[in-house]
Amino acid sequence: MKKLENCIEDNCIHTPASCVDWNAGDIKSLGICNGDSLSTIVLEIVDKLEELAGEDISGFDIDELLDICAQKAPLEVNLVTILTLLKNNDICLKDYIDTLNDKISELSSVGNISVNLKCYADFDNLGNSLSITREDLDQLIIDQLCNHKQRIESLESGQVGLQNQINNIDINPTVDELTIATCVNPLVLPTSTQVVNTSQAHCDLEAATGDAGDISSALANTPTDLNAEFGLITGWILAPSNWAENHNNLLLEVENLRQRILFMEENCCAATCEDIKLGFTAIFNEDNDGVIIKFTSGAGTSIPAGFTDSGSTIVITDIDGNTSEGIIDIVQNFNGNLEYELSVSGLNLTGDLSIDITAKIGNEAITCEKCLHKLVKGSNCGYCTITATGDGSASAIIVYDDGSGGVPSVIVTPPTTSTTTTTTVGI
Repeated sequence: MKKLENCIEDNCIHTPASCVDWNAGDIKSLGICNGDSLSTIVLEIVDKLEELAGEDISGFDIDELLDICAQKAPLEVNLVTILTLLKNNDICLKDYIDTLNDKISELSSVGNISVNLKCYADFDNLGNSLSITREDLDQLIIDQLCNHKQRIESLESGQVGLQNQINNIDINPTVDELTIATCVNPLVLPTSTQVVNTSQAHCDLEAATGDAGDISSALANTPTDLNAEFGLITGWILAPSNWAENHNNLLLEVENLRQRILFMEENCCAATCEDIKLGFTAIFNEDNDGVIIKFTSGAGTSIPAGFTDSGSTIVITDIDGNTSEGIIDIVQNFNGNLEYELSVSGLNLTGDLSIDITAKIGNEAITCEKCLHKLVKGSNCGYCTITATGDGSASAIIVYDDGSGGVPSVIVTPPTTSTTTTTTVGI
């Protein structure tokens, strides 16, 4: 070991310990390696002293240390040899301890330190980790510890709440059954009841329409030549797999056949003028001075499908030859609600009225024309003549009702002789 010199005080060396290297070989029990700086060695010794004497070693000297080492350690322990060597070379521990304190002060005064912050690391724009001061590092650790403490306390509180909920769970809870309405039963009933209703409705429907096996068997009986006949129709399903698809084909098939029948009716067996039958009723309307005309099947009207009126006309002539003319739309009315009324105001209504209709009925191919004639009795006369014949003892009783709902008037005219009596009665 190098000799330390130039001590200001007796047996004390002011030369920094870091300038001196240990060259007495490795001391594994103390963690000292050959070539370590003396400051490192002193630090190891101080640690051992603190283990022996406690943190306060201000009154602890080498003699006491040697006594302790002699009592507690075997002679083969190298610490005794080291301490003896230090004493024999007049090395002052106080100087080394002071030097160690200075180094520690230098270390604590360093502004930035470089440590692996792991998940707390901060990086610059180039991805390099940034150093952090001791003060910031300590504060960061304290902040994180406080955050963890709060989270742990919150989790503990939540855990207590969950445990309370678990403790209060009813092992056999009672839940009200859901109530619903369905298309089977529109009343709002418990689900279990609706399930029963729906199941029964399904069974009834299956009984009426057949089950899946019945449907499959029915589909299997579909004629195989239908696709060849109707397969090119838009919407036709070549291989129907259910009744809905089969019904789809059936509707298309019926419509196709219907159009064929209509074509045959209109082209192969087209109606002629001989197939048009016309008959009408005519009633005098006293309230409006008009004649109501109706074409009904009961009166003999039968107009084939596709035929419509093409401009029929009507002429009403009174007994004096006066006429009232108009255009009439002839429509067959099986319900008896369609009618045509022509005013006869200005005609002589004391006699019969002659009605002549020129009917023109046709379709896109032909127009048929027929003449119709009918006599209509005029309005009720203002006076009626009644003639009675009898002998002198006979009498005549005339009863008439004026329509007012009152008591009928009675006129008695007894003939005085055997003669014919003519009486004019006002109505």
